[in-house]
Amino acid sequence: MPDKKTIRSQQREKLSALDSKAKKAEEDQLYQLLFALPDWQNAQTVAVTSSLPFEVNTKPIMEAAWQAGKQVVLAKVLNREMGFVTIEPDDDLVSGDSFGILQPQSNDLVAKNEIDLVIVPGLAFSDAGLRVGFGGGYYDRFLKDYQGATVALALQTQRRADWVPAIFDEIVGQVLHVHG
Repeated sequence: MPDKKTIRSQQREKLSALDSKAKKAEEDQLYQLLFALPDWQNAQTVAVTSSLPFEVNTKPIMEAAWQAGKQVVLAKVLNREMGFVTIEPDDDLVSGDSFGILQPQSNDLVAKNEIDLVIVPGLAFSDAGLRVGFGGGYYDRFLKDYQGATVALALQTQRRADWVPAIFDEIVGQVLHVHG
């Protein structure tokens, strides 16, 4: 059974090699699944991370949330801890961490209990909600005492369950994927 470091490397390679047209088609289907969820429809505040090029693109999720009158909060790392900051469509983002993920400039974190839905990123997901992230533990620490809904959007190549979870790994409430 591969360790998480190996899985991270394999998944980055697989995701980077995806055909962009096929990836976008799968993403569009994932967005439709997300937008049909009661957790999405009922959420007033949706938390996302600014996606890297090989990940599921989160920009359309933010745009749909704004169009629906929802508050969008974007991940921000401060002092090795992650929180979320409210952003508006025209806000400038800055590269804020070693992964090159864009973050808000503001440090005004939104309280966890004000976030209704967290879209959880990752490199690999099991159907049971286990995930392999980027290795920083940011989401696991944030989700440990988070009470709201969590969902992940998994491309077919991200679906796997061949690792042993660590004791601190937090489970994602729902993992959406396109059947096929």
